[in-house]
Amino acid sequence: MIIQRIKLPFQFYNFRYFSTSSIPGSGTIKSIKGCNDYFPDKKEQYNYVKEIGRNLSSLYGYREISTPIIEPYELFNRSVGEFSDIVQKEMYNWTDESGQRISLRPEGTAGVIRAIVQASLTNPALPNQRYFYEGPMFRYERPQKGRSRQFEQLGCELIGDSHPQSDVEIISMAWDFIQRFGIEKDHLSLRINSLGDQESITSYNQSLKQFYSKHKDVLSNDSKVRLERGNTLRILDSKDASDIEINKLAPILLDHLNTQSKDRYNSILRSLTQLEIPYQCDNSLVRGLDYYKHTIFEVVYKDPNQSDSIPLALLGGGRYDGLANQLGLTGSYILPSIGWATGIDRVLLFMNQDLLPKKSQPISIIITDSTMIDNAYKLCYKLRSQGFYVMIPSFDLENLTTTKQIKKADKLNSKYAIILGENEYRSNQVYIKDLSTSQQSLVNLSNIQQELKSLKY
Repeated sequence: MIIQRIKLPFQFYNFRYFSTSSIPGSGTIKSIKGCNDYFPDKKEQYNYVKEIGRNLSSLYGYREISTPIIEPYELFNRSVGEFSDIVQKEMYNWTDESGQRISLRPEGTAGVIRAIVQASLTNPALPNQRYFYEGPMFRYERPQKGRSRQFEQLGCELIGDSHPQSDVEIISMAWDFIQRFGIEKDHLSLRINSLGDQESITSYNQSLKQFYSKHKDVLSNDSKVRLERGNTLRILDSKDASDIEINKLAPILLDHLNTQSKDRYNSILRSLTQLEIPYQCDNSLVRGLDYYKHTIFEVVYKDPNQSDSIPLALLGGGRYDGLANQLGLTGSYILPSIGWATGIDRVLLFMNQDLLPKKSQPISIIITDSTMIDNAYKLCYKLRSQGFYVMIPSFDLENLTTTKQIKKADKLNSKYAIILGENEYRSNQVYIKDLSTSQQSLVNLSNIQQELKSLKY
């Protein structure tokens, strides 16, 4: 692989992106703050969550899609929202040598919709499109437990259907997913709300603007800016203590839904009740992305035994009809879309670790005489080609006693060892030893595959 060095303009080199630990000659080079290394044990946990998501998605008819990690800055400026916290504060951006402004993706939905529009998969005559995705996302946030600047996310998108039952499918799928990790049910809550259609959102924004204008003095500086820019919904999503208090007095979103939006919302709630999916209507829920319309929801974790603990969103999603039109789809057709996504770090924080697959135990090949080294490697290669997990405890076999080889096999977590002795091997035989009991049996090499399979290898 040839990697071309990209000469970046000076403005990209900002202290918010780099630490002095990466400067040549300043000592040990460390990873960028908020970007983690995943060694095998942790990586296997991530892969387990992804595989649960991938398998569940296939049961619902979703197929995997992959989009680039880097995208045009304009994609997120248009979709997530020009004045959203993500675009204003959290994105990694730079300008390449052609003058194009580029961003590391902060979320997955916009890239999927961009891909659909670019591939002209927006014809209303097409059947519904169901997509599953997973991969790294990037946000410049304060690193903390369950939140990194590079983080793994997986999600699902249902494209092309505006029926309320498509919302129910997405919500039920998200709930189904989170239930598969053994998290105590009384620690989880599905919170749902409706923003309504554009008419309802406009009405609510006007009401919020009037309300916040009267209480501007107590708003945080960020929320004052949001008010000036007309981005009042984002004030409801503020984590500032002063904003939280004033938001308790804010107008209720439900009061501004028109009849059509209310009927749609109630239809979804009835279906969730019929499916016996527990939910809480949360009138304060708005989520942090500007492209949402109608249904929005989150699955939140909160320990009921810790009254002062802050609820933590494990998963979230909603409907985003019209996002494709914001990204270049022309004509009068509004492409209906809905989806959900979860951060894998958040799931791993609270999942039942006993559900993780048990680590595979290798079969170790041990020799009693240095003349058996070549035969050991030959047997190892043969068994691997037949699907067995086989290890040789050390490449330095000629300098290790049998006892030391067994000790190394223990460190590899081997349960069984195949012991090659010179005399036995001449008779086409080897010992299979149970390292946990020290019991061993002499078996014929021609039958070794069957013998190992009988040991569940």
